[in-house]
Amino acid sequence: MPNLVYLDGNFVPADEAKISVFDHGFLYGDGLFETMRSYNGKIFLLAEHLDRLENSAEAVGLGLPFSRMQINKVFNKLIELNGENLYIRLTVSRGPGPVGIDPGLCPKPTVVITSKPISYNEQLYNEGARAVFVKTLRNLAGATMPEVKSLNFLNNILAKREVIEAGADEGFMTNYREEVAEGTVSNLFIVKNGCLITPTLSSGLLGGITRQRILKIAAEAGIPVEEKVLYKNDFYEADEVFYTNSGSEVVPVTILDDRDVGTGKPGEITLKLLNKYRNQAWNQEL
Repeated sequence: MPNLVYLDGNFVPADEAKISVFDHGFLYGDGLFETMRSYNGKIFLLAEHLDRLENSAEAVGLGLPFSRMQINKVFNKLIELNGENLYIRLTVSRGPGPVGIDPGLCPKPTVVITSKPISYNEQLYNEGARAVFVKTLRNLAGATMPEVKSLNFLNNILAKREVIEAGADEGFMTNYREEVAEGTVSNLFIVKNGCLITPTLSSGLLGGITRQRILKIAAEAGIPVEEKVLYKNDFYEADEVFYTNSGSEVVPVTILDDRDVGTGKPGEITLKLLNKYRNQAWNQEL
């Protein structure tokens, strides 16, 4: 199976895809990205991902050098070349320009789309993941605005180092108010007394596309849903805990900081939401 990368208008072999050392995405983390999944040749929730990309671009003053029609054609071609079931990342940087942080130095953004085949680690879904609370705090504002999916990812990388050192699968981050925000690459949920609860956006988290879809699926299934400020004890005392992102979908957490979550097995509501999400994704039921 070929692994081709889209780079500024051309499909090239991955090992030949190069950008300028003066690209401001490389120099300053000045850019945006979206990660998506294709199922049976079609990207799930593509419109929602492009909505967020456009909103982020407007927030940071980055003009996207393509229309939706144009980028959709590129995605279709990438899937034709690389396979139907892919993890796809679209990156748009400010582009190359002289050294300096003035965005006006970069006349043309750089556009890169990469992909890799999807493979499931079914053990995570059958037995549950291990998570830990990390010491690295989630930034609330500033250059790394939580509502913008930017290339400024150092905050999450520092947290991920803690996850690796702990031998865990994911790390849960809090803000300076000790409110639980999100995972290093995920949104977080708990189930308590049959109610699905997730941290509110005001706690400094990215409003994930999968997060929004899970809230919608739960509401349609008659599961009470609430967005509120949550703290560590809310997770320790939860009946179920899980995290979500486009790549991993819905992952049950059965161990948190070396404590069993609920019964120590993936929860009933978690698995119900996972199955409903996968059914929608594979069948493109929106």
